[in-house]
Amino acid sequence: MKHPLSSLSLSFRASGLAACGLFIALASAQGAGFALQEHGVSGLGVGFAGGASGGADNSAMFFNAASLTLFDEPQITAGFHWIRPDAAFRNEGTVSGFVPGVSPGVPTQGPDASSDRSAVVPNFFYSRPLNEQWYLGLGISTPYGLATSYGKEWVGRYVAAETDLATVNANLALGYKVSEKLSLGFGLSLLHGEAVLSNAVNFGLVYLNSLNRGTIPLNEQTQAVAADVQANLGGTKYDGFLELEGDDIGYGFNFGILYKPDEDTRIGLHYRSKVALALSGDADFTVGALDSFFGSLFVDQGGDVDLDLPDTLQASIHRQITPEWALMADVFYTWWSKFEELVIRYETGFPGNTVIPENWDDTLRYSVGTTYRVSEAVELRGGLVYDESGVTADEFRSPRIPDEDRIWISLGLGYRVSEALRIDVAYTHVFVDDPVIDNPTHTGGEWLRGTMDASVDIFSISGSLLF
Repeated sequence: MKHPLSSLSLSFRASGLAACGLFIALASAQGAGFALQEHGVSGLGVGFAGGASGGADNSAMFFNAASLTLFDEPQITAGFHWIRPDAAFRNEGTVSGFVPGVSPGVPTQGPDASSDRSAVVPNFFYSRPLNEQWYLGLGISTPYGLATSYGKEWVGRYVAAETDLATVNANLALGYKVSEKLSLGFGLSLLHGEAVLSNAVNFGLVYLNSLNRGTIPLNEQTQAVAADVQANLGGTKYDGFLELEGDDIGYGFNFGILYKPDEDTRIGLHYRSKVALALSGDADFTVGALDSFFGSLFVDQGGDVDLDLPDTLQASIHRQITPEWALMADVFYTWWSKFEELVIRYETGFPGNTVIPENWDDTLRYSVGTTYRVSEAVELRGGLVYDESGVTADEFRSPRIPDEDRIWISLGLGYRVSEALRIDVAYTHVFVDDPVIDNPTHTGGEWLRGTMDASVDIFSISGSLLF
């Protein structure tokens, strides 16, 4: 006697475990894709327009080590950004048990959900001139990060539940002043990344598939279980859970050019290499109600995934229009097209490798900004940014990275407390085009359909000290 879903042709790995593409989270937040751009508060105030052409303090070294030559005194800049993302999902027909051309699936049960977990992102920069030509800098910041939590029972639980990602990048930089008009810069980076990521696993669907394939024997008992599984397909009764955690250290380099054709103009060009991570850690399974069938197969074990954080190219200009007023602009290119897929490997060989298609495109970010010096102590800042998304189609978009084209509006204020100390504050609101998720690709047998209302608020403060 055949099971009611005898035509279902999902493998163990595809039916419940393609959702293990949790490490996709390493790949969002305020820059398109999964990049964090918050490497300095004075720069955020102008939307990082003109970043590679230098800024108000030494935090600009992240965007161009050659900008170190602009600061003739030792300087420390330290601050933090409070980032509050808001992503609310509205279900529009999510189904479980979907097989193209075979089964339309059944509605997945569960509520809509939102994620508004805040994160604090600190940064620290130190610089000093070594002599009249050489300048040394050290920057510590967070180039990638993410924190989202939708819960264990929401309608998209098989794709994402919780994501926590933290990275720390230490960049040792040298600037060299070739002449009063031309400076060069070079840096070496060490990046540590760690993540804790989770999602539900539809073990009911795994069970039906196993029965169809004959890996679970067909008898009166297993048929009775199958009938109950079928009756509860799309619900949480036979859900399990998977949590992965991993970390690694990667290395990269960067170099830049800063050219000053006249006293009022600076032009910068900067390249930052990719950083390759081989994330390695633990995969912990909770099978739940079907533990007697699968508990000995889906065991806690090690896991790993390779991930290349993309290289970037940036071109910037800063123009002092009057003694009080300056304009700046920036174009920032990211090689997201290298983010084609993620392959997750398990230590025991079971489950088999999980392959998750991404198929992203390269992106451009365009920024314009301005500063206006009200007095010797006060400088006002503003910036406007258009940031392209690397996601090529709704079928590849994930609630972990509800990425879409976005517009930033930034405001900032610099206040000089004394000759040696300046305080900077900034606020940015990021408007994200409502992301559409129509995704049958990340978790086999699960089709997540809906729209998200997403935005980001960023509040920042820093201090810069000359000594």
